[in-house]
Amino acid sequence: MAIETSPIFAKLISPRGEYDFKLEDNETALKTWGLQQRHQRDQLLKADTIINNNVYKALSEEEELYAYKQKMARNLMKLQADSFYKKQQNML
Repeated sequence: MAIETSPIFAKLISPRGEYDFKLEDNETALKTWGLQQRHQRDQLLKADTIINNNVYKALSEEEELYAYKQKMARNLMKLQADSFYKKQQNML
């Protein structure tokens, strides 16, 4: 048992070496990269939200688009009224 556990004890009591420093460097580099990616995604989401809000606000204030939607809604309501009238005629 002492033979099997001696490398573990030797590693625990030895000072930090080159491998330990390289391992720590790789681990912190990976963690930093992950944090940067998350930050970039958050910033992209904020920018997209601001742009979309501005675009839709501008569209909602646009008279031409409002008039077009009103015209289309009016046509749809006319078609619904005509369809209802035809159904009522067919029932008689």
